[in-house]
Amino acid sequence: MIVRDISGRGFALGFLLVLATGLAVAYANGFGIGFYFDDGYGITENPAIRSLRNIPAFFTDPFTLTPLRTNVDIRPVLVTTFAVNYAISGTDPWSYHAFNLLVHFLTAAMVFVLVRDHLWWPVGERGPSGSARIPAAAAALFFAFAPVNSQALNYMWARSALLCTAFYVAAFLALLRGRWITGVALHVLALLTKAVAFTLPAVFVLHDFLYRDRRRHPHLAAWLRDWRRLAVPVGSLAVANVLYLLLRWRMVPAWADDFMHEGWVTPWIWFVSQWSALLHYVRIFVWPAGLSVDHDFPYTLSAADPSALLSLSVLLTWIALALRASRRWPQVTFATLWFFVTLAPESSFLPLAEVVNDHRPYIASTVGLSVLLTWTLERGAALAGSRRREAFVAAATVLCLAAVTVTRQRTWEWADGLRLWESTVRASPGNGRAWMNAGLAYMNAGDFGQARRHFEKSRELNARYPYVYMNLVALELAEGHEDAALAWAREAVRFGPELPRSHYSLGTVLERQGNAAEAVAAYRLACRLDPNDAVSRAALARAEAMQARGNAAPR
Repeated sequence: MIVRDISGRGFALGFLLVLATGLAVAYANGFGIGFYFDDGYGITENPAIRSLRNIPAFFTDPFTLTPLRTNVDIRPVLVTTFAVNYAISGTDPWSYHAFNLLVHFLTAAMVFVLVRDHLWWPVGERGPSGSARIPAAAAALFFAFAPVNSQALNYMWARSALLCTAFYVAAFLALLRGRWITGVALHVLALLTKAVAFTLPAVFVLHDFLYRDRRRHPHLAAWLRDWRRLAVPVGSLAVANVLYLLLRWRMVPAWADDFMHEGWVTPWIWFVSQWSALLHYVRIFVWPAGLSVDHDFPYTLSAADPSALLSLSVLLTWIALALRASRRWPQVTFATLWFFVTLAPESSFLPLAEVVNDHRPYIASTVGLSVLLTWTLERGAALAGSRRREAFVAAATVLCLAAVTVTRQRTWEWADGLRLWESTVRASPGNGRAWMNAGLAYMNAGDFGQARRHFEKSRELNARYPYVYMNLVALELAEGHEDAALAWAREAVRFGPELPRSHYSLGTVLERQGNAAEAVAAYRLACRLDPNDAVSRAALARAEAMQARGNAAPR
């Protein structure tokens, strides 16, 4: 970071150089990171992305998102980027990571411009006294190097958060500069990447109110009387939101929401659980110990739970203090509201599969957490008196260097499946799914003993989880234990009768044992549950041919 008073352009170029260097150091070891979790369905097993000719279908068919029928949504812009990456490098991950890194770099650069020109107070003040450039650079670098944000870059399916945020920030910046058409167009692209962009109109209105001309609009009533000034931009964004909701209503099946979360999780349980989740995001942004690809974060079942009440009191106190600071430090108020508003679609009343995940706060950290950290650091540096700027730069530099080091370590963990899942088990020892995935990594590496130990631990923690039984089927077949594999396959069907792969696993064992008739029945049920599953269709054809021949399956 630069302390000397240099020209605005020179400072910006220096900032971009520091940003590029830091990102290069943090992520240079990540271009070989493979595909995890939903990456399989969305990329490596998704036939839709294998031809650029399919791009128009992405905008009309929500089932092109993945071949898994239950994973249906409208994210055509996201899928288009995957198709382009596939056209460039197939399933070689380097181009996917290069794209993510470029998007992240551009987003951080926009955060710098946004904070410098539109958020710091006094807004746009760039002179030697009270310069907005240095805190803007610090905020952008804190966002760019934050270890928690590494998941949005390293986990390819999290590109939805990464790309949506880039469009969101770009749209907001365009709107603040009076470029309504550009802003609305970028907002539409953000919506077609991920639904969380829905909050942009609210963020724009909040900024206009907090940074209003207080001589012209000294209070709320005066600001409201001048509503026509905002009619065009806000109205256009609102129309885009309504059209998007109509599109979702028309294209996404009503049953799709049932597969987004566990059936017993109500909107109220989700809402109460998010009180502690929001504070968790703040903690891992500032102190990234315990980053995990699959957190063992408990649900909160009652608002009367002491931990829930404590979390709620902290959140309400934070909001109250931020609102009181709105006249003297509007950036604190706006950053706080940005944090809560941008996270609201996923952290309020709409239940999802996991209470927390590390890429969910990506959008909130752009202007929310990064600006709050910058302001806190600046207030602390004020204790240095006349050397406050030097103290601020020194402290920010230390934090950035530490963040780059931790992010590089985290990227190194992502680069190897065993390292990633073992770190996940250490961070979330009570997470049965994490133990199962660690076991799967060991099985793929040929260490069947460790694989079995991890699968058994997973089953101990979550005995009703059907996927652990599917993996036990694969392990038993790899070791030649067909009877044990059949027992586990029946358990997979018992606990996951609605899952096509449960029946596919059963069919695999039956086919291996030469029981063609029952294998055909299992495969048919898998195909009925998911007609688009090419693997099950191929297995069914093979089993039917075997049944027709009346021969036992080759051993």
